[in-house]
Amino acid sequence: MGRYLTTKEAAELLGVEERTVYYYVRDRKPRPPKKGTGFPEPKRFGRTMMHDEKELLAWREGHPARTRPKPPDED
Repeated sequence: MGRYLTTKEAAELLGVEERTVYYYVRDRKPRPPKKGTGFPEPKRFGRTMMHDEKELLAWREGHPARTRPKPPDED
């Protein structure tokens, strides 16, 4: 077990917005017609979700961040 991160810290670690982490958690289990994200199950303390750092890093290895095209320079 790694250390536990808040959702805000998990978002920073993964390089996404905080609300994206909530979407990953919501969509982690498959529900037809969608496939699940396979995102690690967070521990819940009341309403607070805490994410295991090692599990997040392992998930990120299998799900690399998308590269976005750079906007053309305006002259």
